[in-house]
Amino acid sequence: MSGTKQKQNNRYTEVDIARGIGIFFVVLGHSIKQTGVSAGWIRILTYIIYSFHMPLFFCLSGFVSAKILKMNRRERGSYILGRARRLLVPYFVIGLLYIPVKLAMSDVAIKPFKVSDIWKLLIGQNPNVSLWFLFTLFVIELICVVLVNTYSFRSVWYGSFFLSLAIYWANFDIRIPKYLFFFLMGIWVRLKFEDSRAAGYEDAMDGQDLLAFLALVTDIFAIIFLYRTTITITMMVTSLCGIYLVLWVSSRMVYNIDGERREPGSFTRKLLVLGLYSMDIYILHEPVMTLVRLVVWNRLGWNYIVCTILVFFCALCFPIPVSRYIIRRIKPFRMFLLGERR
Repeated sequence: MSGTKQKQNNRYTEVDIARGIGIFFVVLGHSIKQTGVSAGWIRILTYIIYSFHMPLFFCLSGFVSAKILKMNRRERGSYILGRARRLLVPYFVIGLLYIPVKLAMSDVAIKPFKVSDIWKLLIGQNPNVSLWFLFTLFVIELICVVLVNTYSFRSVWYGSFFLSLAIYWANFDIRIPKYLFFFLMGIWVRLKFEDSRAAGYEDAMDGQDLLAFLALVTDIFAIIFLYRTTITITMMVTSLCGIYLVLWVSSRMVYNIDGERREPGSFTRKLLVLGLYSMDIYILHEPVMTLVRLVVWNRLGWNYIVCTILVFFCALCFPIPVSRYIIRRIKPFRMFLLGERR
């Protein structure tokens, strides 16, 4: 690996940027779907976004959970309790709070909610539909806490690949086995990043420009093929290429061609903010989108493009000051809405 040896830094800034890129596309994808318009170019853009964005988040979640490999039994128990607080508390609290809103707006809701469906919260179907990620991630982490350690990691990871491949091939909407592979892949990526730093290099993606170009070309052809054929197994290719490209782009925003840290520009700093508040945005963006869409699309009947831009901008930006100045400063809000104790 080429590049200049660097002093070790425990934080991976490129991963924070990758989270910022990921949440940008998550909110954009959800904003596009708010109105239900299905023009040709909208369908193409939706295919691009949904070809990789959720596998990316599961991969990044695995990246920050690599410590699972070396935990003892007691540490694993404490870890999963902490993850339950972080993921399941906001999942259930926000879901229950969202029920009366969903019922009141059933006439204009994209997916109407019935009181008889409340029990489905227990199987990952939340009235705030975007929160399925929290439930699925918790179950995946629970599986990994039980099955994965330093010795079993590769066997479980390889097995999860074939399981995920089968799910994509059959086009089953079974999220846990589908995304377990990407979570474990994130742990593998973290190990590679740590190996790079142990060798004295901060930029783990240094010298991979040609590989990134090949990944981009492959991704483009795979997305075109997916759009024309709807053969869902192709999404495994687009997911892997998309994850790699996001990590490569994020690294290039942190390090220059010599592998040395560059001064972050305005755009990089904005992505860093999005990355640091990605959980807050993910949890809060759905109610914001619903409210804005109800006003500007259902009531005022504004143009689709204007409506989508406004929904996207509000859903991406508004949760940050709300979380920073209100939710994170009030302990009960921080606990029940974000799952944070401190």
